[in-house]
Amino acid sequence: MGKIKLLIKYFVYRFNRRGVRGHGIHSPFIFELNRSVLNCRNKYREYAQIKKYRESLSGNREIITVYDRGAGSLVFPSEKRAIGDIMRYTSSNCKTGRLLFRLARYFEPQNIIELGTSLGFGTFCMASGSVQGTVYSLEACPRQHEIAGAELKKAGAGNVELIKGDFRTVLPDLLNSIDQVDLVYFDGDHSKDSLIWQFRTCLEKAGPSSVFVVGDIHWSDEMDQAWKILCNDKVVTLSIDLFYCGLLFFMKGMAKQHHLLTYSA
Repeated sequence: MGKIKLLIKYFVYRFNRRGVRGHGIHSPFIFELNRSVLNCRNKYREYAQIKKYRESLSGNREIITVYDRGAGSLVFPSEKRAIGDIMRYTSSNCKTGRLLFRLARYFEPQNIIELGTSLGFGTFCMASGSVQGTVYSLEACPRQHEIAGAELKKAGAGNVELIKGDFRTVLPDLLNSIDQVDLVYFDGDHSKDSLIWQFRTCLEKAGPSSVFVVGDIHWSDEMDQAWKILCNDKVVTLSIDLFYCGLLFFMKGMAKQHHLLTYSA
């Protein structure tokens, strides 16, 4: 039933987007974001490494126990899961991974926070895009934390710091150790209250140039509700619904805007 509801939401999204296509696209910021990030035609050499990282784990049939402190899974009925299935069904796909890479390459963030390492795929994509920055990735599941660490090391991602622990325990300490957060990827706990708490906690160290990426914004009714709350927050000046994820910006002097857009592979 979950997959059917998600499919219905996607068709509604596509229908609604027809009525707003091009609205506000003449804004210089959005025009350039669309050209250079969302629908960039560059074939970066890093794409091959991104694909290789994902493929190296997709065929792994080892069964692990996943310590899930979030909203659970729409795919897996138990905490016992094959590594390859986790990579295929719950980690960011290659299309989203390349988008994360382009966001990191375009905005050149120094401090990146990822809430939900999983197997480290999104981590690797952002680390590859921002070679001068550091990705701080938080994961509560010990086994996934261990696997991600080994895979990231094997892939040569030296600008990553993996942090094991529940978000409410480790996130405040991490934020206290950095001056500003430049890019945040929320992709761990898909429950409404947790996402709102993560957002407001990270907001304390956000600046006008910060970018927040929210994964799976239409994954459930709770995520729909949380996404709307985040978009309506008074500090958010621009929100972009890409269906599978959303972008939030905090630029001063910009009238509040919301857009439905798409992104390419």
